[in-house]
Amino acid sequence: MDWIERCTILKTVWGSQAFGTADPDSDVDVRGVCIPPARYLLGLSPFEQNEDRAGEVVIYGLAKFARLALANNPNMLDILWADERDVLYIDDYGEALGAARGLFLSRKVAQTYAGYADDQLKRMETHYRWLHNPPDHQPSPPEFGATPHPTGGFRFPNTQQERDYRAALKHWQNYQSWRANRHPQRAALEALHGYDTKHAAHLLRLYRMGIEILREGVVQVRRPDAAWLREVLGGRYSYDELMALVADLRRELAAAEAASALPAEPDAAAVEALVLDLQRRALGDVRFNLVEEG
Repeated sequence: MDWIERCTILKTVWGSQAFGTADPDSDVDVRGVCIPPARYLLGLSPFEQNEDRAGEVVIYGLAKFARLALANNPNMLDILWADERDVLYIDDYGEALGAARGLFLSRKVAQTYAGYADDQLKRMETHYRWLHNPPDHQPSPPEFGATPHPTGGFRFPNTQQERDYRAALKHWQNYQSWRANRHPQRAALEALHGYDTKHAAHLLRLYRMGIEILREGVVQVRRPDAAWLREVLGGRYSYDELMALVADLRRELAAAEAASALPAEPDAAAVEALVLDLQRRALGDVRFNLVEEG
């Protein structure tokens, strides 16, 4: 789609480079927002996002971006609140979007940031169990009370035991897949520290950012605690210490949500009015409609 670059209104550095936690081997990820040409706004051609083959550059259509940001998706808020030094491009349309970024914030960040953090935590906990107490064999139906059926397969004594077998089999299959496809750098972290410290740094950052947003009404993408997060990556905490810290942050997040001055829901009507205004302006702007072939 050769119009993407021309129709982009905001482009920022994203991820560890934007957080200030990158190491020399970290990729440079880029995220942005565009207003697609008229055929995508008024016609039958859909457009939500475009990404390069490696996934390092992703440009979202304005409407999709706004929907995700209204849901307080942390990845979208990172784009809106990127530090000035990490803004690669911004025009008048992007400036208008950025000026309205406060409309997107709400107490929903307590759920979204905790949700993203807990996703990192679950993966870390699963891998920790596999590292320290791996399954030693593939489960078989007879272990769960099943008997061979005359026509083939197995018959379980009840539905629960069949479910237990299928869950154990899936756990075994996931373990085998993880062993076969482990990222070498993540495997090295796990071997050195006993758990994936990259997952740990991400989940602690997300909890802290959620707490800050609820208390201060701002998103600090360029992390003031970047040095501490790099220490977490370096294995500062034992696994038990990390889990105790997570429990403390969960309580802190709940308290911040209860005391937050942010609204319960973002101002969706105001955001929709802004999106309509920007897209109407773009429809009359030759820059966005010079070439509509994708």
